Amino acid sequence: MKRILLPILLISLLVSGCRFFNKKDSKKVDTLAAWQLKQDSISKVQAAIAAREAAVQDSLRRVQEVLDQFHFNVIIGSFKVPTNADSWLQEVVKMGYTNAKIIDSPNGFKLVSIGAYESYSKAFAEIEKINEGKEEVDKTELWIFDSK
Repeated sequence: MKRILLPILLISLLVSGCRFFNKKDSKKVDTLAAWQLKQDSISKVQAAIAAREAAVQDSLRRVQEVLDQFHFNVIIGSFKVPTNADSWLQEVVKMGYTNAKIIDSPNGFKLVSIGAYESYSKAFAEIEKINEGKEEVDKTELWIFDSK
């Protein structure tokens, strides 16, 4: 009888309204509020990303405007084969023209430029400066390309 009484007593305590056993977690999570907080957080991050992207685009636009001012290039070589242009560019840099670069021309040629200038007269003055004091046969063949 004791064996039956003890389990019945335990079962009745568990099933009954005892506050100790029926105590549930008092922290209820409002799923709608949690979802709204998550959405707010996501929208803040998206706004920050959009603002950063707009700043980057504005910066790139300003850089391009400055570069567009310097569109008169002094050319030291023109090549149809891109590897030849790359090789000549390396030689030109060894000559001391550190601002040298390759420009694509509309006709498909790769042009090796030793500098870009904001006006034709400044580009021409650079050519004169480079060839100053040289004999006619020793002058470097240079020309001006307007990349606009």
